[in-house]
Amino acid sequence: MRGLLAQFLTLLLNRSLSTGCFPSEFKQAIVRALLKKSGLDADDQKNYRPVSTLSFLSELLERIVQRQLQAYLNNNDLMPTQQSAYRQHHSTEAAFTKVYNALLLAADDQLLLRLERQFGLRGVPLLWFASYLRCRSYRVWHGGCSSRTVWVVCSVLQGSVLGPRLFIMYAADLADNVIEHKVNLHGYADDTQLYIHCQPDEIAAGVAVLECCIKDVDDWMSANRLKLMDKTELLWVGSKYNLSKLNGSGPSLQLCSSSPPLSTHVNMCACLVFSSRRI
Repeated sequence: MRGLLAQFLTLLLNRSLSTGCFPSEFKQAIVRALLKKSGLDADDQKNYRPVSTLSFLSELLERIVQRQLQAYLNNNDLMPTQQSAYRQHHSTEAAFTKVYNALLLAADDQLLLRLERQFGLRGVPLLWFASYLRCRSYRVWHGGCSSRTVWVVCSVLQGSVLGPRLFIMYAADLADNVIEHKVNLHGYADDTQLYIHCQPDEIAAGVAVLECCIKDVDDWMSANRLKLMDKTELLWVGSKYNLSKLNGSGPSLQLCSSSPPLSTHVNMCACLVFSSRRI
């Protein structure tokens, strides 16, 4: 029985890959609302997070494509160098080390277009990704009841295998915008750090550079159907002597209509970094 099932699955998955068609039955997700942690008020909607579940066969097919896609990206040196997520010999530690060491030293059509022009995917592989991205849907399942079907007009569903890598490829151009401002960038998936080095008497100019850079980042994200999260934090890092010249935590940034909070420490890739360069 196991051998017969393996033959059937092999035929089914190979047919999808050879025809460039992602099965429509694999495109619908079930979303359940789960409490973020035990003990929270179950009557407050803010205490829930959506968890999306896709079919086993969908995840199996995606993992096969993910393996081939990752091998293609690695063999052709196409993975964004500013990313540490989903790369061999890279991790949150690698992203943290990259940024911390520097401190110590001083849409779907758009996605398909980028897959073709920037990453060289053409023919049947590109056709397969076009099929994979389109006509996806989900239903929310809660308390034994199901919502109506909601169609996803862009992006991919939470819980997908390929989604995180496709996001990295989609957002690869962001680094070019940041580099134009001579600001350093490194990221882990969708968590991005921007950082510059300046002397105490250059802080005003540094603030202006960062504000201009983040304004362009915000514009780029809006143009690409992304959103700059309100969890942005600002940390001035330096020696105790130089930090003492800042009259507190240092000057703030003005971003559109808000200012990110000044911090004495931030969480960077699961590590706490303090303004005095302690971890």
